[in-house]
Amino acid sequence: MEYLFTTANVIFFVIAVLISVGLIELYFYLHFKLYDKKYYIIIPVLSLVFFGVVISFLNIYSTKILIYFAIWEMFFSYLCVRYVKGKNYLPYMLIAPAVIGLMMLLLYPFLFEIYLSFTDLKLTTIMQWKETGKLPFVGLKQYINVFKLPPLSETTFWQLFGRTLLWTFSNVFFHVLGGLLLALMLIEIKNLRGVYRMFLIIPWAMPQVVAVLSLRGEFHSEYGFVNIMIKKLIAAFPFLTQLGIGPVNWLSDHPLLTCTLINIWLGIPFMMVVILGGLQSISQSYYDAATIDGASYLQKLKYITLPLLKPVVLPAITLGTIWTFNNINIIYLVTGQAGGTERADILVSALYKAAFVYNRYSYSAAFAMIIFVILFLITTSYSKMIKVDN
Repeated sequence: MEYLFTTANVIFFVIAVLISVGLIELYFYLHFKLYDKKYYIIIPVLSLVFFGVVISFLNIYSTKILIYFAIWEMFFSYLCVRYVKGKNYLPYMLIAPAVIGLMMLLLYPFLFEIYLSFTDLKLTTIMQWKETGKLPFVGLKQYINVFKLPPLSETTFWQLFGRTLLWTFSNVFFHVLGGLLLALMLIEIKNLRGVYRMFLIIPWAMPQVVAVLSLRGEFHSEYGFVNIMIKKLIAAFPFLTQLGIGPVNWLSDHPLLTCTLINIWLGIPFMMVVILGGLQSISQSYYDAATIDGASYLQKLKYITLPLLKPVVLPAITLGTIWTFNNINIIYLVTGQAGGTERADILVSALYKAAFVYNRYSYSAAFAMIIFVILFLITTSYSKMIKVDN
């Protein structure tokens, strides 16, 4: 019975989506095709009436919503009559459902996040919001609190920021270095290159949960592969104990280092594939000319390979920086963020805890906006660097 109920819900959702897409296409078609008709004024009026009926049926009728739609209708009708004039209407109609869906999924939550960051939503005010639909406005107080009050019980924002920069730089550096070394080795292989590449890409291609939890077990203090190998090395070379080398409680004593090692292992294959593609696009004639001139392998690498790889590597570094900066998955799965150690927390994992462990919702919204600004500045800087290099 429960299975049938779930199936019915899925079918209803699919039908609702299809009807919604059909109505959106009809809305745009009427506006684009009938813009030059004398009765065109009827289309905006009918659209407004129909929208009012729909929101009433969905029990979300509001005068404000109706006014907003009326403003949009006047603006959109003006665009159709004055500028679009039915030109290229098919591409507009095809992308309209996707754009509206993305606005609902991304733009509305983003705007609500901004609104929330200027209010004071927490456990003591959530009932007030539920009953009245209003929240106390506090201005920039939450943004000031992000820098003033610790996001976690023992760690401040600036400690988290420094740790995040260290985490991001170290991961991206070794991703690029490891990917470059593997790509340089693969490019020299003439036979079975695809087989080697397939095995090397497995850590990145498999589901991240499986990969992380598998490697997490290898750092177990007693049964993990890493400590077992350390013990075997000490047994073979006893002098290593005098250098302070021995089994380590990785997860409890060095949680951030453990997360970093795991993330490096997961990220190298992606960089390897990107760089390998760049290496394969470099013409062999450059290397042949350098060989005739007596250039060594390192000289070819310095003056041919690395400069020609820049247009490929810099965008990959930008993506890698954003992904690593926002990578909560590794921290969460390795340390257990629902109550795990704070010694491995970075900005995004601290944001998760502030919102869903400490229930500081408006504070977390302001925290998220600050992280967004930081990432925006990083992305803009990288984009300018790429343009300058090109």
